[in-house]
Amino acid sequence: MPGIGSSQKFDKKKFHVSLADMPDKCIDNKDPAILVLCQLFHPELVSTGQTLTELCEELVTLGVDVEVVCGPPTILGRKTKIPKLIEYKGIHIRRVWGTRFPKLNLLGRITNQITFALSVFFYLLFHRPNRPILVLTNPPFLAAICALLRVIKIGPPYIYLIFDVYPDTAVHLGLLKGQGFVAKVWDRLNAFIFRHSSAVVAIGRCMREVIRLKAEKSSLNLDGALHYIPVWCDDRLIKSQPNEKNPLVDRFGVRNKFVVGYFGNMGRFHDMETIMEAARILKENRDIIFLFVGEGHKKQWMIDYARQNGLENCRFHTYVDRKDLGFLMSLADVGLVSLLQGQQGLSVPSKTFGLMAAGVPVIAVMPSTSEIARIMQEEHCGAVIKPGSKKGLANSILEFYNDHRKLNAMGKNGVNAIVTEYSLHKASRRYRDLIRDVCNLNG
Repeated sequence: MPGIGSSQKFDKKKFHVSLADMPDKCIDNKDPAILVLCQLFHPELVSTGQTLTELCEELVTLGVDVEVVCGPPTILGRKTKIPKLIEYKGIHIRRVWGTRFPKLNLLGRITNQITFALSVFFYLLFHRPNRPILVLTNPPFLAAICALLRVIKIGPPYIYLIFDVYPDTAVHLGLLKGQGFVAKVWDRLNAFIFRHSSAVVAIGRCMREVIRLKAEKSSLNLDGALHYIPVWCDDRLIKSQPNEKNPLVDRFGVRNKFVVGYFGNMGRFHDMETIMEAARILKENRDIIFLFVGEGHKKQWMIDYARQNGLENCRFHTYVDRKDLGFLMSLADVGLVSLLQGQQGLSVPSKTFGLMAAGVPVIAVMPSTSEIARIMQEEHCGAVIKPGSKKGLANSILEFYNDHRKLNAMGKNGVNAIVTEYSLHKASRRYRDLIRDVCNLNG
């Protein structure tokens, strides 16, 4: 699940260095194989790094031969040496060179992405893998390398997995001009990637529609190649944990409190402003605590806002270990996820599914047309509040605070939805079948 991880030191004893070279192999119906390209991977336990690690672990259990090419983790000390070749739970991990500047520095983050992409380009150019590729929008231009190699007949088929839609996200945040040169070039690059991909995967239905319309503007028809596979949760790792057995209750000082939890990235496209204003409205209620666990671009602003407004009901902490995710999610009586207006179809907050698996009802502060808002309405496992509606959010929190029957019923509905629709096992089977289809389609 993206956004939850650990800042612990790297322990070499937990990893086995593979002395054998990692073989490339063609995929077939009996022994499917995939090469995953993503900047962040194990032991990176934040953002897409954790999400993809979970997926690859499960694909291995389903008989898929998984090789990963990734960059150096950004959560560990920059002087920490990490093996270039390791085998982890049956996954062959090959780590290529890249800079390791702090992620919260925009220029440093872009530099990390560019250096990683260049390393991937040279790896693919000289190693010529003959297994299909699963490539992510992290970095957002990484798939262009796969498309280029495909055009010059030296690259394998690739599946393009979209977690965030660019340049649209940057445009809505005001980082790029919608009709500017960079945005136009980026849209053409997207069309180039779509045209040469064997499959495109969107993680939300609203996102799938955005991608379809973008392709149509470039005179492309993706109907046969565009797939919707929702984000998942490993419901074997994350389950509801009673407070008396939860070690984080006292660690975070929330015993006998009604906890409103926000766990994960507090980024540019999240509506943290509305959440903090709701906390200010409710600051006189000593029973309600807003617990923020994670990092992100807006975290320091939130800390400053809480200090300036005397919000003793707000607590801030950094990431927890992966093994503690179930305990963390279970701390919340009600969970929060958010997106700014205009971000619907461009991103899907995956932390939602961890909260649902833990039996926690979710308040989605985002447009009603977004994927998460649709799930809340379909599964009856939470509430939807319009971005900017601070009073609406405060009132929704109070409704859950005053109605434990509603709280418990929606929590159970969330667990049922994970089991039936949004489990890691179900998602990984869809990816396995897609990998097999791509192989068969491309011979």
